[in-house]
Amino acid sequence: MAKKDSKPQTEVDADGLVVQKYRSLVLVVVPAADFGEQTLRYARSSLYNVHVGTRSVSTQMQDLIKGAYQDEFLVDDLISNASMEGYSGLVLVGGSGALSLADDPAVHKLVRDAMTAGKLVAAWGHSVAVLAKAGVLKGRRVTAHPAVRESVERAGAKCSTRQVEVDGNLVTGLDDTAGMRLGKALAAIVGI
Repeated sequence: MAKKDSKPQTEVDADGLVVQKYRSLVLVVVPAADFGEQTLRYARSSLYNVHVGTRSVSTQMQDLIKGAYQDEFLVDDLISNASMEGYSGLVLVGGSGALSLADDPAVHKLVRDAMTAGKLVAAWGHSVAVLAKAGVLKGRRVTAHPAVRESVERAGAKCSTRQVEVDGNLVTGLDDTAGMRLGKALAAIVGI
């Protein structure tokens, strides 16, 4: 009698690559330059570990976007084409480049739509200023990079100096040092 193969069969595409199956997707807004790639790696890895995929958008997609240190990649689409429909959450990537998104109305709409729907909203470092400009922080407990803390408090947030703050479905991180803790918080919220 032949032994039965107890391993589940994985689906592969035409190139022989494994087709990933995700329970849900999170939209990741990445500045076109100087983003915090270390924490982005932790966030994406933590989400993938709980079978949550990511789709990235930025203000440009013709060229590689460049992180603060060395990461470069092409995003999936433009921010202006994105909506929160079909996503379980929104992640705003930190780093000094995030300040370029603080006055972007398309990003503000994504943030407000995600908050209104009770979806995960996460930001770290400088990108917490985007949440402040979108008008969604009044009465919320957050942490943020010291350079943007004053504007975050003016927006009505209670600002701490902790590495990570979780206030319902809102997750904020101090800066790139928050990587692993921030990733775990994201996975705990959308990985259910």
